[in-house]
Amino acid sequence: MTDIPLSATINTDHSNMDISDIEVSHQLSFSHIKAAAHFAKLSYKKEDEYDDSQPSSELRDEHRSYVIGSIITAVCYLEATINELFTNVEYISHSNGWSSDVAQKMKETWREEKDSRLIEKYEKALCIVKSESFNRGAEPYQSAASLIYLRNALIHYKPEWVGTGESYNKTVNEKLRQKLEKKIKKLNPMRQEGSLFFPHQCLGYGCAKWAVESSVKFTNEFFSKIGLPSNLNQDDQLSLKLPEIKPKP
Repeated sequence: MTDIPLSATINTDHSNMDISDIEVSHQLSFSHIKAAAHFAKLSYKKEDEYDDSQPSSELRDEHRSYVIGSIITAVCYLEATINELFTNVEYISHSNGWSSDVAQKMKETWREEKDSRLIEKYEKALCIVKSESFNRGAEPYQSAASLIYLRNALIHYKPEWVGTGESYNKTVNEKLRQKLEKKIKKLNPMRQEGSLFFPHQCLGYGCAKWAVESSVKFTNEFFSKIGLPSNLNQDDQLSLKLPEIKPKP
């Protein structure tokens, strides 16, 4: 049986063809990851043009807008991907030979827990289809979880006082530093000396590139684990290729 990836689908009842039997489902996941890559490329361009002088407020604002846009839409891609899987499960299970028990359990889980935390949806789907779990202490799970944490820190931003006492370890700034510092290959070059890791140091092209690549690696592994082709074909993934980070001269 031929594997059919997630895409825009049209379902019909061929036994009694009628216009009322046609259902069209459009998938938005690819649009989200394309947007994330586009914003990342724009942030790269701003950094590539930056000459180490004092950046104007306009340059800083544009640069940060692109980075934030890339991070948020990369997580939108993760959300859309798993929602598309659950909502198209009947079509997917028929096309890929899943048992009726698996399909039914997926539909039940979606009805009961469609408002679950994002990464939990992936874990539940993997458990249902393959009766296994992600290794939470390894990649690409670690980066996906950290990316979602970063997105949440941006979406639900709360200003915080950051000092040097014991309370420092409980700050979002320090938690993000621990999660991201070793993952991001290049910090924001327009940051001021001594600025906080979040948002000033981490929000640069290095972070945007990591966000896009981490989300794609995570979904690729997920689809591989459940025995489906990725929702991004080879041409799609090539179109997302981002500029490499230039080493410091």
